[in-house]
Amino acid sequence: MVGHKLGEFAPTITFIRHTKKDSESRR
Repeated sequence: MVGHKLGEFAPTITFIRHTKKDSESRR
């Protein structure tokens, strides 16, 4: 349960960070 949640949580953080970085880069 924890491992599964962590597995989904980690990629989500990476995705958000990449998207945020991309948005700042475009500006």
